Amino acid sequence: MTRPAPCAAVPGAKPSGADQPVISTADARLVLQHFGHTAPERPDQARTFRGRLVTLIAEADEANLISLASGYPGLVGAVQLARFSPTGITTLRAIANTR
Repeated sequence: MTRPAPCAAVPGAKPSGADQPVISTADARLVLQHFGHTAPERPDQARTFRGRLVTLIAEADEANLISLASGYPGLVGAVQLARFSPTGITTLRAIANTR
């Protein structure tokens, strides 16, 4: 289940019909785990493809971030939300806890 969430804008990214990316429950959980906010009952996803992708997104420069956002807008939006919004972690927790 996906749920729209407020998100920090990706520099230079063009919205594809919506101003904000949709951040899925799975994406929110991956990003929370990357930033050290993991629930103990959740399996470690850091070594999966998407887990490694979150690490890549978190370390990307602006040009590569724009490229990644075209293919993975929810993940990029979730990482940007966690990094730059004062309520980002709280918002991601709310998304991660939806069923």
